[in-house]
This record gives sequence, structure tokens and C-alpha cells, in this order.
Amino acid sequence: MSSLEIDLRRRDRYEDIVRVINEYGSSVKESIFENLPDELTVPYQRIRELYMQETTRGRGRIDVNSLIQLYMNVPKAEELLRYLLLATVLFMGFRNLRNEVIYKVMHRNYDRINHLLSNPEYSLINDISMKLLSDYENEGVKGEDVQEVSNAVHSFVYGLRKLTKAYGATLLRWVPKFRYVADFEKALPMFYPPRANERRKRAIRTFIRWVSHEANLPVALGIISRGEYRRYTMVADVYSTMVTIRSGAFLVLGNDHAMKVLNRILVNRDGGVTIKVDEVKGLVRATGRLSNDPIVYERGAFKIGHEYCSRLRCNECPLNKVCMKFTWVNIK
Repeated sequence: MSSLEIDLRRRDRYEDIVRVINEYGSSVKESIFENLPDELTVPYQRIRELYMQETTRGRGRIDVNSLIQLYMNVPKAEELLRYLLLATVLFMGFRNLRNEVIYKVMHRNYDRINHLLSNPEYSLINDISMKLLSDYENEGVKGEDVQEVSNAVHSFVYGLRKLTKAYGATLLRWVPKFRYVADFEKALPMFYPPRANERRKRAIRTFIRWVSHEANLPVALGIISRGEYRRYTMVADVYSTMVTIRSGAFLVLGNDHAMKVLNRILVNRDGGVTIKVDEVKGLVRATGRLSNDPIVYERGAFKIGHEYCSRLRCNECPLNKVCMKFTWVNIK
């Protein structure tokens, strides 16, 4: 398919693009799960096995309370949830954010982090923050501030202590009780530095994505059982935006905004055009919602963007046969 073959009456063409993005998203793992320490890989796999066993036994239905109890019998299950939460909290600790680097640094420093996960004490914050920062900068990322990292880890410790001491709960008991994505999103900020900005929203939504879908770590059982994950609001980062726009997936919407963006793309075909993420974030999120599974859509779009689209590896890309190939569009 080429951009010269645009026919807005053929909505099925653009539905095919969305479908393939979702199919790819269902076939790949989130990067965080590919980079788990060995000690946490076992509970990750076991929780997924238990979920599948119980849904099969219940013919698609689950008993939330009994499944929580089964999860609680899995060694290191609580630590796994805390590890995932800390990863997203650290998104706010580094100015020059590199998700993949954070996962690698956490993996390498798991022995230190494990002490914090099992015993969230304020006295551990400085040592862990310094070590994470040092290792992060050794990956070639400069211009960081140890105070920012320390603030993030402090917020994580504060939130966990509040959860366990003030609320008398654990993440493994607390997370499954939420029935609505919006309520879950409103409750999570107690673990994050108190800055109401886009980076915090991204961090919180990433954690929601990781624990609110059966294809990831199915712990937010109330949300999953009600199909509430379909109300998840995508982060819409540079990679998922790149794929949604360059592939033409956004044309499935057929609204005025989509037509304006399309016109801008076509008019600038010869000279290229730069589109900012914030300009089309609404289109990207609407496309994900229309896919009926924005969590899987986002994972697929992110992976394709990171591995193929950003490197113009079109011939190897899973979208090659259906993509509109608006390769002259730059996203920033």
C-alpha cells in the first residue's frame, strides 16, 4: 500500500493497520518483563499461570478473593509488584529518561533494591539512590541530579509505608480491589514525587498498564474482570505516536482532526514535516481506544516504533504489508 492509494471510504484498510498493531502487541512482552531479575521471573510466570488456570476453570470468570489468596502464596509476588512500582517511580528521578537503561540498572542492582522492597526504610534511600545514579550515568546518560533520584525513592518508601502501616494492606491485596481505572489512577500518586506533571501521569499509567491486563501481570483483577482496562488512557509517547501517524492507523477515525493532519502530511511530502506529540496525542489515544484494547495497542505500537519505525526498517516491520508508509513525517 502506498500513500497515493488513500481512499477514506475504505475504512477497512485502516482497521487492518490497527488490527495488525494489536496482533503484534499480543505477541510481544513489555520490556520490563524481559529484564526482570531471575528471582522475580519465577513469580511473574507463576502469577500468569495461576490466572490462566483460574479463568479456564471458571470459563472466563474469576473469583477475585480466591485468586488473591493464590497469588499471596507465590513467593516474592509482593516484591515483584513493588519492583514494578519502583521502576515507574524512577521515571521521575531521571531528567534524561531512558526506560531501557532504568530496567538494566535496576536488574544489575537487584541485591540492593531487594533490601528496600522487603524492608522500605528511609535509612536505605541515600545509598540506593547514589548507586542507581552512578550506574545510570555509566551508561552514558549525563546531567542527572542525585537529589531527584533520592526524592523519587523517598516517595516510593513513603507510599509503601503508608500503605502497609496506615492502611494495613500490601500491594498484592490493594491493587486487585480497584474496579475502575480512573479510581486506580487517582490513588497511585501517593507513591510518586508530588509534582502534577505529564511525567508523573506517564509513570502512573505505565504501572497501570503493567498490572491491569492478562497479557502482562494480571494483578488488578477488579479492573480486568470488568473489562475496565479498555478505559485505559494511553501514554502516547514518541514511539507509539510515530507508528500511529506514519502507518496511517489514525485514519480509522475519519474525523476533522485526522483529516487536517493527513492534509498536512500530504502537502509536505517532498520536503518532510515535523509533528509534535502533543499535537496529535488525542488522535493516538482515540485510535488506541477504537482498537478495543488500548493496552495491547500501545504495547504493539511502542515496540514497532522502537524496533522498526524509528530506524526505518520498513522491510522487516510487522506492518510492512498494510502500512501507509508516511516515512517523511518526523515525530518529536
